[in-house]
Amino acid sequence: MSVKQDISGTLRKIQKEIQQLPNITDRLNFILDMTLTLFGASTGSISIMDQEEKVLTIVAAKGMDWEKKIAAKLPFNLGVTGRAASTREIIYVPDVTLDKDYVKLIETVRSELAIPLVTRDSTIGVLNLESDKVNFFSSDIINQATLFASQLTIVILEERIAKEAFEKSKREEDPVEEILGYDPSILFLKHRIRQVGPSDTSVMIIGEEGSGKKLIAKALHYISQRKNGPFLTVDCSGLSYELLEAELFGVQGGKIFNPGKLEQANGGSLYIESIGDLPSNLQTRFFQTLRDKTMPNPSAKKKDEVLNIRIFTGSKRDLLEDIQKETFSMDLYYRLAEVPLRMPPLRERRGDVPLLAHHFLYQYNKQYGRNKTFSTDALKALTGMPWSGNVRQLQSVIQYAVLVPPENVLEPHSFLQDGKRETESNAKVQSFGVGTEILSPSENLSLNIAIERLEAIWIKEAFQRVSTQEEAAKLLGISRGSLQYKIKNNQFLDGFNT
Repeated sequence: MSVKQDISGTLRKIQKEIQQLPNITDRLNFILDMTLTLFGASTGSISIMDQEEKVLTIVAAKGMDWEKKIAAKLPFNLGVTGRAASTREIIYVPDVTLDKDYVKLIETVRSELAIPLVTRDSTIGVLNLESDKVNFFSSDIINQATLFASQLTIVILEERIAKEAFEKSKREEDPVEEILGYDPSILFLKHRIRQVGPSDTSVMIIGEEGSGKKLIAKALHYISQRKNGPFLTVDCSGLSYELLEAELFGVQGGKIFNPGKLEQANGGSLYIESIGDLPSNLQTRFFQTLRDKTMPNPSAKKKDEVLNIRIFTGSKRDLLEDIQKETFSMDLYYRLAEVPLRMPPLRERRGDVPLLAHHFLYQYNKQYGRNKTFSTDALKALTGMPWSGNVRQLQSVIQYAVLVPPENVLEPHSFLQDGKRETESNAKVQSFGVGTEILSPSENLSLNIAIERLEAIWIKEAFQRVSTQEEAAKLLGISRGSLQYKIKNNQFLDGFNT
């Protein structure tokens, strides 16, 4: 029997069988299996559209790892699926290895057919048919698949499958999926979080500033047995010894003891950022507190009150080097880093930039009452930027683009802030490597301005080589206080984050 003859029979069987299936997952998987068999596809998926956020969520897939499936949220304009949804047209890629925009979620796929499931007014989802052979789908099969998809759309709407699938995906929102991305490094990280989260082990998270270390700590907490307990944070950077001691251990004010975060987080979890900045004396006290499980409150009854807390820590650098320099306690390190995790910087997972950008665009459109969208060139520009400030910087750039520029369709120039595009790394290479352009005299021949410009170059270069203000100051031959003053007051370092 030909595909053409079997379309109506397959649809009748789908309509009949899904009535007997107990839940939406089984119905969706049955529809997909029948569809793939009908067209001889080896793998495929069904995605449902989030009309508000303009993101496609995969609700059924064959040949895809479970973790990739739940992580795969595809924004409009991204990849084959996103293009089909945004253009409302069929997209056929006979050889995915030749499509630079193709998002690889299944290694074996060689050709892909993406068919939008559309009504007169909107796109409700996308049906993806895939093969492990190049140029597998003939023009006749594509025409038949298009006819089938249009009739399948009616079935999905009549049976409320799209609505039920969307509601189910919202109900089952997972704390781990707050970490957006489907890059292999992120999927591996999420897998580790799911493994480690339910235990009570201490986790040290290594990652650059703004990469999302706190999100990992929150995910670990909220999939653990402590999820109903408190989740508190402390940042060691920039605090004096006295403030940090009070923040962690509490402080006695007359007859009243004001508890610190260790006591406040008892029964839950505490995330400590920039743990490498913890002074040596406090490292020793912290280690003893964790080892003995003693409450910092001097009025606590030892037999009745025991410190019951899970510790997560974050660091911009590998502290093993600090241990060798004897600036960080080895005992404390191995108590805090029972499991180390690494959060990759955004530049190592550029494929996730469009997904993150759409997520922030949706948030800020909603917050500021706007309805802005990205052009294709805008997404390409965002993907190509160096993102030295990681996800936090991307979020800031999108917020600016939603709030300030007048255009509703964002273009590459929409991300210019104060007349400058975010090309810090390129500018650094040109200005530091050649040196003539940025140091060439301008209309203003003030030597103070020239010195300020030169200092900005040297300071940026220092932070390319090291991770902390202390190390950068040592490299520059000045005190940390002088460095902080220069960063704050140098007009050419406006917006520069260390």
